[in-house]
Amino acid sequence: MMIGYRVLVADDEPDIRNILRRLFLSDGFCVCEAGNGLEAITQAERCDINVIVMDITMPQMAGDEAVQRLRANPQFADTPILIITGNTNLASLTGLTSSHNTMLLTKPLNLKQVLTTVHQLVQSP
Repeated sequence: MMIGYRVLVADDEPDIRNILRRLFLSDGFCVCEAGNGLEAITQAERCDINVIVMDITMPQMAGDEAVQRLRANPQFADTPILIITGNTNLASLTGLTSSHNTMLLTKPLNLKQVLTTVHQLVQSP
């Protein structure tokens, strides 16, 4: 259980946000949500986030740009981020996952794997 940890779930698909919200709430996380990259940046600042789950393909601002902007902010430079994507061209995301505290999972999501990966990110030094 991750009681007291705050996770930001950023995905433009409400059904996926809902599934992930319930997953993390059942594990003791506090959950903030965003429907696009701009909202994700705002919510990360507002909610004092411990870990971020970020979809790549979203309207207004894509997740890859949001991750780059968050990483440029000293407040989020070391925040663990799990990138989720349905994109099969993973080579285009290599720069985003080069950080020790960033991991990537592809859709369709395995919820057990999502939770295990987030635990690993939060607990890694």
